Amino acid sequence: TATATATATATALHRELGAPETWDFLEVCPPVTRPYGFVDAKFVADVRALLSLSEGESIDADQESGLFDGHPSRVLRGAEAVASHAGDMGHHARHPPDLVVLPLTTEEVAAVVRLCYVRRVPIVPRGAGTGLEGGCVAYRGGVVIDTCLMKRIATVDGEQLAVVGAGVLKNELNKFLEPLGLLFGPDPSSNPSIGGMASTGGSGMSTLKYGTSKENVRSMTVVTPTGRVIRTRQAVRKSSTGYELNSLYLGAEGTLGVITELTVRLFPRPKVRCGAVVVFPDVRAAATTVVDAVRANLDTLLRCELMNDEGIRVTNVVFKTSLATAPTLFLEFVGNTRKGAEGDWNAMLRMAKRNGAETWRFAASGEELDELWDARRGCYLGAMRYRGLMAGDPKRKESVYVGDVCVPTSRLAECVAMTEADFKDAGFPCVMCAHISDGNFHCLIPYAPEEEERLMALNDKVIARAIGMGGAASGEHGVGIGKIKHVCWEHGPFHVDCQRRLKRALDPRMIMNPGKIFTPEQSEEERRARHRHMGGPSTSKL
Repeated sequence: TATATATATATALHRELGAPETWDFLEVCPPVTRPYGFVDAKFVADVRALLSLSEGESIDADQESGLFDGHPSRVLRGAEAVASHAGDMGHHARHPPDLVVLPLTTEEVAAVVRLCYVRRVPIVPRGAGTGLEGGCVAYRGGVVIDTCLMKRIATVDGEQLAVVGAGVLKNELNKFLEPLGLLFGPDPSSNPSIGGMASTGGSGMSTLKYGTSKENVRSMTVVTPTGRVIRTRQAVRKSSTGYELNSLYLGAEGTLGVITELTVRLFPRPKVRCGAVVVFPDVRAAATTVVDAVRANLDTLLRCELMNDEGIRVTNVVFKTSLATAPTLFLEFVGNTRKGAEGDWNAMLRMAKRNGAETWRFAASGEELDELWDARRGCYLGAMRYRGLMAGDPKRKESVYVGDVCVPTSRLAECVAMTEADFKDAGFPCVMCAHISDGNFHCLIPYAPEEEERLMALNDKVIARAIGMGGAASGEHGVGIGKIKHVCWEHGPFHVDCQRRLKRALDPRMIMNPGKIFTPEQSEEERRARHRHMGGPSTSKL
């Protein structure tokens, strides 16, 4: 019977995978050069069996449609079924996984990960797929673990904390929290999953007041590459009991484990919102004003975003707005009293005037303010369509490269001005959308396939300059495959070697999102850097 067959399959799987308490960390692991295992019919059948075994706490499919969040099955196979998981929102090449699994619980994730570990099948964790650097793309094939059905949300009594599933989207969390008078602070414009934000360090437009996503995660539940389940730390503000595993997994981009649940910090929802747009003669004047404001420590300043003249032009063409075509700061102030918020706005306006601000428009209400922010949130879509509209082809959409450097605020004005000049001198439209108050700025560059090589060479120049100024190659988008060489530029070969050793210690079979952040073996870029540091070839095999 079907029941007897399922029982026999379960018994065989448990025998193969072993009980968690018997797993041996000292087992001899195969060398990295051993081929990855296959996702064949037996593997797929075993995954299905594992999920059916652990559905005791799972949700049911929608009673009318029979779908799980729009998916007819929680195990997807075949070119058409997995096509939506073959890429992200960036410009990098697409590659389909062999299998997509949509777990409901941490236990299901652990079971699938353990199966992949035993059979050495690559795993790629995935959130909302809004990344830009190929971090959630299965370039080695294998299994994508899509967390989109892990939607639990619960507040912690007596604490300004919430426990959320990794698949909860930022906007979903804030909608849940709104009746409670609370909010989750980090605010990326792409509406990513909370798990994805933690994996890449995505933070968005409110970092100045609320901090980055890394600073807002108190604790996480993680499934390690061997299938064990750990909690990174207790959800208290202070802890001094050993290695800080929270920091280890934050920003690891799924290379050390699968984040399944997070405890995140919450904030009271402010009672007053107001803001403004301020127009400047050039980006240097705008950036200087922001540096002055950061030094003044304006308590109510929430968002401080810069769009350059090209960004405003794109917005006007694509969204039919009528903003002045000049570098513009978009500002938002929040607080519990109008006097405090408007007082900080007046202080910043004085700084802006000293730096040559030409015009400004104040928005006293939240509703009026939201209209102003629509222009900023449409940067990416605008850049994609801009050159087509200018050429009279409204259906044309181009690939868009999104830069993500971050520099010390003391070098911000200089770096922003030089970067904009580089792209414009090379003939590329440079749509600049910057979280400028934290030193992080994005250049959105539309390009045709024949322009990609020239664009990437120019991007290398921009990143090298930012690193030379004491900055980072990525402020919030992560490394993925797109910035692997830049990690070596920023940190040096010995730092990368340290990261790779950590990876091999925790993921000895190299199955967890392989090929992301750094190469499995030492790259030629690292070897050359070692030679420069040490005066000769390195003997290290790592």
